[in-house]
Amino acid sequence: MDLQAVIDAKHLQRIHERSRLERYIADIDDSLTRMIFRLRFVNGLSWRQVAASVGGGHTEDGVRMRVKRYLEQEK
Repeated sequence: MDLQAVIDAKHLQRIHERSRLERYIADIDDSLTRMIFRLRFVNGLSWRQVAASVGGGHTEDGVRMRVKRYLEQEK
């Protein structure tokens, strides 16, 4: 396989994974939790940046724990 074919395959895989992630996040009922997921896992912000973006007195530990609780609930 040549290098360009490998790059193309990885790019296609990334597109599929991003689409899967977007669908997962879109199915989250709570808008705040959905926003936190999008900021962290789509936009790639740190927990501190997520907390600052959300505002409302949320801390980085608070937003991180909200994600953790949501994922535990989903199991």
